[in-house]
Amino acid sequence: MVKFFVLSRFIARFYKSNIVFLYFLVTSHNFTVYFQKGFFMINSNTFSNFNSKYPIYADLHTHSISSGHGSEDTITDMIRCASESGLSLFGISDHGPATSSSAKPSYFQSLKLADRDRFGIRVLYGAELNIINTAGDVDLDDDTLSTLDYAIISIHPPIFKPYHDKDLSSAYIRAMDHPKVRFLGHIDDARFPVDFEYLLEIAKEKHVYPEINNGSLMPDAYRINGQENCRRILSICKKLDLPVLLSSDSHGKKSIGNMQYIFPLLEELDFPAHLVLNSDLSALSDIIR
Repeated sequence: MVKFFVLSRFIARFYKSNIVFLYFLVTSHNFTVYFQKGFFMINSNTFSNFNSKYPIYADLHTHSISSGHGSEDTITDMIRCASESGLSLFGISDHGPATSSSAKPSYFQSLKLADRDRFGIRVLYGAELNIINTAGDVDLDDDTLSTLDYAIISIHPPIFKPYHDKDLSSAYIRAMDHPKVRFLGHIDDARFPVDFEYLLEIAKEKHVYPEINNGSLMPDAYRINGQENCRRILSICKKLDLPVLLSSDSHGKKSIGNMQYIFPLLEELDFPAHLVLNSDLSALSDIIR
């Protein structure tokens, strides 16, 4: 729930269309609030990220400086930003040790000692694991995984070898059996083809949930065919009644909670709101438990 503390300025302007535009500057939080025809929109940071049908209370796919690239922000920096952005549940999921310059296994082993309640929000500590072969092996051992709150399984070049197979579904399916694996990471990337229907049917049986990754839908996305494949994934999940996790995949604090490129796709497909885990903290907590 968004917390409002001090309203330091209130400006009302009338436009030619007679729509009232209200601007609030909340000094203790980085929020801009708009009121237009009876509709509130909350904009956190610099991106437009409010959707009344799909409210975002959680972001579990994020990376700190310990991921080795794309971020100079510490876990503390990240959690503080998540709190200021109005999230109620926040997860750190740094890359597994097979990623160049990422943290060693000892880092992940130490996370069991980290505080789960910081800056007024609940914090989870996980990992984005690298699937390293078709056998479904990952880059943290099962004992270490058992100490984490959750894990995301993903395929990244050049770690996965070979990655020229026509169907890598079996690699994901085998990797699902490792402890704490709860989410499938960016399976939309056409460089690593899977049979979406088959994979998602098995995922539902194993209580593992696909993510829809905001990074795959950005105009400058490096993953291939993200728009079309995310559309297919959502359509299949809608048919299967399989919940999805929306993910910012923020490297550093700059994009925490940012799902702005996902919303248009959800609206286009009239995706059921009850299948968006980020909007249902109770369902998400049950999955993580």
